[in-house]
Amino acid sequence: MSETRAFAVTLMIPDNEAFTAYETLSRLGIAVAGVTRADIWLFDVEDGAPEPDRSSASRSLASGDRACDLAATVASIETIYNPNKHRLAERASDRPEAGEVWVAPRDERPMSQVAGRAIPGVRAIRRRTAWRLLGDQGADVPSAELARAVDAFLCNPAFQVAFTE
Repeated sequence: MSETRAFAVTLMIPDNEAFTAYETLSRLGIAVAGVTRADIWLFDVEDGAPEPDRSSASRSLASGDRACDLAATVASIETIYNPNKHRLAERASDRPEAGEVWVAPRDERPMSQVAGRAIPGVRAIRRRTAWRLLGDQGADVPSAELARAVDAFLCNPAFQVAFTE
């Protein structure tokens, strides 16, 4: 049996893609006060691969915590994570959280390598884009508003699929 481990990569610098989404959603009449975006990397780990320390819901890996081999390996792949501009955190779940949508290519085929590099103990690798829309008080927008944003702009159903909680 295998498990899927999820890592989120966010920008520490201004995210122009999230800002553009915010501007577009606002012009479309979707009530949003902010937009955040993350790259989600999903790794299907084989049996016997090192187990993560799941003592916290999500732990920052950029702060020097390298207890897990997979986490250290992910942090060492420059096409995924650059410590000068990214934050890297392992997620507690391989599913979107409440108030979040993940978008992926409709015809996605799991990869076996990243940047020409196989990762020991990993059977498959998938990538998603996570979007979170925030209201005036900084809380997630209602699920109906998130669904409107997905239908109107965040996901093109011709070649993408959206995942929610």
